[in-house]
Amino acid sequence: MTTTTNILLVDDHPMLRKGLRLLINSEEGLSVVGEANDGQEAIDRVRELTPDIVVMDINMPNLNGIDATRKILAESSQTKILALSIHSGRQYVENMLEAGAVGYLLKESAPEELIKAINVIREGKSYLSADITEIVLSRLRQGAGTDEASAANSHQLAGKLQRPGLTTTIVHRQQLIEKLESACGKKMTLVTSPAGYGKTTLISDWLAHCDTPSTWLTADSDDNAPRRFFEVLLASICTLFPDCCPNFRLLVEAANQPPVSILADVLANDIEQIPQRFILAIDNYHLIENKSVHDLLSQLLKNPLSKLHLVIISPRAPFLPLTLLRANNDINEIRANELLFSAAEATTFLECAQGGKIDPETVSSRMEQTKGWIAGLQLAASTNRRHSDVVDQSAPVESGTKTEATEWREVLTNREYEILLFLEQRLSDKEIADQMCISTDTVKSHTKNIRGKLGVKSRRDAVAKAITLKILSPG
Repeated sequence: MTTTTNILLVDDHPMLRKGLRLLINSEEGLSVVGEANDGQEAIDRVRELTPDIVVMDINMPNLNGIDATRKILAESSQTKILALSIHSGRQYVENMLEAGAVGYLLKESAPEELIKAINVIREGKSYLSADITEIVLSRLRQGAGTDEASAANSHQLAGKLQRPGLTTTIVHRQQLIEKLESACGKKMTLVTSPAGYGKTTLISDWLAHCDTPSTWLTADSDDNAPRRFFEVLLASICTLFPDCCPNFRLLVEAANQPPVSILADVLANDIEQIPQRFILAIDNYHLIENKSVHDLLSQLLKNPLSKLHLVIISPRAPFLPLTLLRANNDINEIRANELLFSAAEATTFLECAQGGKIDPETVSSRMEQTKGWIAGLQLAASTNRRHSDVVDQSAPVESGTKTEATEWREVLTNREYEILLFLEQRLSDKEIADQMCISTDTVKSHTKNIRGKLGVKSRRDAVAKAITLKILSPG
């Protein structure tokens, strides 16, 4: 008889939790018993549900995953914590493992590795994805001596400057790539969306085929020290032009660095001496919180830049002079709504991922479920590969009873259903608006429609009614 492992999902992205629930529940012996939107709620849910494994995000409102892990394990040492995060920075990994997590998996590795990681952990072992293993090994090498520490640091730097590889299921998004290519003459491209929209993959695919030379920098929390960021920025540019920016290099290496305004002007002048135009892409820029770093790039962008096109990839808008850039038509912006897959792109991806033709009805169903969100499509494809006969769980029916579920499409529009999922997580109008990149007035309008269609007067009653109708599954 197979023992069921109970799992709690902790992440502030409701759509991701829904996709993970579908994937995990389709695996024999695994059951998602609950969800939490932040670290504090995770602590409360662990007390209530006593799960075997908690799949824990790190950056969340109210209480982060690192502090939540410490508190959970202080009260419930038998619970196993698997970190599932977009962050591969050394400090995040070390802090999470020191807090007591027995596994660390990058969201970009899910869903392929998630079930494997859970099965390893349920056997009493630890699991680290390949990139995280290298970080841990680098840490061990640092303790072995100065030379080995230097080698480890060099290896880590090389990893930060390596453009992410592309999978065999990559969909070449020609329309977006043409938009990127046509705006290459501007000072900056900004790509913003929550996790799972494929923004890093899009830029990596573009640069892999772009005629303009390009370099890459994946930022992490360690880069908040200004000197560290300036050194990494210089190293990134030097991968293309080894002897470039000599004046900036002297100032960065100086014992007493001059003001950031001087550093920025010197860097701008040095860049203008580079023989050809190039692209510098900075991923995970949201991890940069130091004002001096923002000031350096802001000042740099205010200079004439005939040789540099800066690409910023981030879940949210950075602290850079965006208003000025927009006013001068010096910025190209791609947001979450543009990153959603079209039906044609979804068809290409699903056929490649599942190794065969996909009928239009299946594609339509997947588009209804995911709204073209690539992470959701990946989860759906992975689930289908594992269980080709799994029943579509978007309209659950209780086995052995006469109770029939109401198909949500009979009641709500796609957008209303998506907002209902956020209401279930008790998000505010502003939080929902930020997640969906729409206005709070639009959220309020859709919420009013949801209440009217369900015949209730409050948000809480709407969620309760949806659960009764089986539009939503009980938590």
